Formats: sequence, structure tokens, C-alpha cells
Amino acid sequence: MIVVGGGPGGSSAAYFHASLGKRVALFEKSQFPRDKICGDAVTGKSLGILSEMGLKDEMMGIKEISTSSVLLTSPNATELNIPISSPDDPMTSFCIERLIFDDKIFRKASKVVEENGGEVIRESIKSPIVEGQKVIGVRNSKGKEYSAELVIGAGGYNCPLSRYVIEQNNLPKQDKSHYSSAIREYWTDLNCSEGAFEIHFLDEIQPGYFWIFPVGKNRYNVGVGMLLKDMDKKSVKLKGMLDRVIENSRLSPIFEGANKIEGTRKGWMLPLGGAKLRIAHADGVRLVGDSASLIDPFTGEGIGNALVSGKLSAIHQSGEDYQKALNEHMQSELANSERLQRMLNHKRLVNWFFKKASRKPKLQQILTDMLHYKEKQNKFGSKLFWLRALLF
Repeated sequence: MIVVGGGPGGSSAAYFHASLGKRVALFEKSQFPRDKICGDAVTGKSLGILSEMGLKDEMMGIKEISTSSVLLTSPNATELNIPISSPDDPMTSFCIERLIFDDKIFRKASKVVEENGGEVIRESIKSPIVEGQKVIGVRNSKGKEYSAELVIGAGGYNCPLSRYVIEQNNLPKQDKSHYSSAIREYWTDLNCSEGAFEIHFLDEIQPGYFWIFPVGKNRYNVGVGMLLKDMDKKSVKLKGMLDRVIENSRLSPIFEGANKIEGTRKGWMLPLGGAKLRIAHADGVRLVGDSASLIDPFTGEGIGNALVSGKLSAIHQSGEDYQKALNEHMQSELANSERLQRMLNHKRLVNWFFKKASRKPKLQQILTDMLHYKEKQNKFGSKLFWLRALLF
């Protein structure tokens, strides 16, 4: 079998397929370590998969800071501090630059692939090879062809296998209501805690959001994100939005005397999941991670679903069974996150929600589960549940 892409989703798929004794060809065009633009947070279900891959001790050894909570603030500055740790967790949440994180996962996957008779191929894949209605392999950028019974598309939002599946199902290439754009840069010497993820909803950038994530001792990942449809509607430029928050918002004191690390401001696209998951398979193909549009629409986190989808692609034999497993594991959580994302368009509603949550421990626990324990989210799907949680 073939895996196209060596990021978290592709490395997870290659690892779990090879662990089952399959001969895997893992294609990756980049030389690792390589930078990947991201918020760098590793939480929730990511931790369990990393532990299954035997990376617990290595990851815990290289991270500099463990994170036990998420600080959320509303447009009117109401604060919620949501715990995201438990004695039952195999690892504690943390931030680590993708330059390091992806390299560790890729090396682990590569080792298991080669131990099971497979190989790692440093080539860029341009397109699938299709015979009839079935994908039977891939073609690289120089026209060389490789055959396989199954191809895993893990090349991100612009993966050639993802484009093929989208075309086969007559889906829009870019649905702006399910695509976000984001920009990040690294800073030092911020006037804030090193121990919490921070996500801020501000008047200046609503319905977007601003984050500060600690990636090491005195080093922070800072950024903003917004849906493409909202960016078009409001004629937003993310670079200007980021500068406004840093220079002229209630968060500006955090940046007094701080230092921006030049050359680290970069943007990227985030294909988001939602209440209805995009079709992630065709005959001979499975899509994982960003290629399958599995990023959380509220937090923008995609590593966890990439790792889980990679594992699921190895467990389930048919495309239909794989799609069913994605739905069972992710649809409820992504639907809830989509509801929260839509709420961001209504400032008064956001402020009201934060006020309610600040006074209701039960609602805070729900947010903990939504941000960290994704597997618990099936119980949060009904409107009646939310009505009771908010009003009673």
C-alpha cells in the first residue's frame, strides 16, 4: 500500500498499517525536520495515539512546558479557565513546534515501515493513477508510476488524492463556510502565564479568534484565525488583524517589552470539519487528517483527528466502513464545535454564554470535555441537552 504525506496523519497511517504487517511505501517530498505552520498545541486524543505509537517518553522528554488549562475570554473580557488534564491521561497536554513534533512522528513511522519490509520515498506525488473507477497507484512529479491496492491521501488540504475524491463526489473544492485562514508568529518575553493555552474572542477581530500558546520557556506561538466567508464579508486581512490585536487592544499590555522573532510570521489554510463530514474515500483511496477536512472548527486543532484517522484507516477494510468509523468517532464533536463557531458571529450571545459558564461548574465541565476529552462528546449532541445546561 501507499501513503502520500508524512505529517501526523500520514505517519499515523503508515505506522498502524505497517504494525499490522502490511508493506508500506511512505511518500514525503520534504526533508525532515521541516517547519509546518500551526498553533503547535497537542491535546486530548493526540496524547492517546502518541502513547500507542510508543512516543510517550520521547515526547515528554523533549517538551519544555506541560499545560493543564485553557484560558478563554469573551469580547467583554469575561474569563473562563478550563482545566484539560486528568490523572487518567497517558500524557499531559503541551505545545511543541511542528519542526520537532512532526520529525519525531515521521521517524517513528519510518522505522516501523522499514522493519516491516516497506520503504520511505522522498518524492512529490502529482496525481493518482485511475483504471476504470479505481485508484491503482500514484504518479510522481516526473511521471514515474507506483502501483498499490490501497492509497492513503495525507498530503494536506491540497493533496492530489483529496482533489480526486472531491471531484469524484462533485463537491466544491473550497467551501468558504468550512475553510479558515490563519496566521502565526513566535514571540518571547510576553507578560502572561507560561502554563495555559489562551484563546481570546475580541471586538477587534470578531468573529475570528486570537491565541497565545506557550511552546517553551519564554517562547510563544501567537496568531489569529477566521473563516474565509467572514474574511470576504468583512474585507479582512489577517496581517492587519494580528497587528491590531498586538498594538491596540485590551491584550496589548501583554506585548509591552516583548520581542517578535523575525521571519516566523506565516499563514496557512485550514479545511474544517462540521456536522456533516466530507466523504473521505473512493475506490482504492482513503483520506486522513487535513486531506479529509477534519480540523476542529472551533479551536482550529487538527493533529488529534489526523492521528486518529490514520489509525482508523488501518483498522477498517472498506471505504464505507472507514467513513462510518470517522462519523462515529468525530461527527458529534465536530458538530458541537461548529455550533460554537457559529455562535461567534453574535457578540451578545458569546458574552452571555461566557457569563453563564463562569457561574456554572457543569457547563465548565462540558467545555473541558469538548476541548480535551473528545471521545465523550456523543452526549452533547441534542438541543435539549444544551438548553438544560445553559438555563438550569
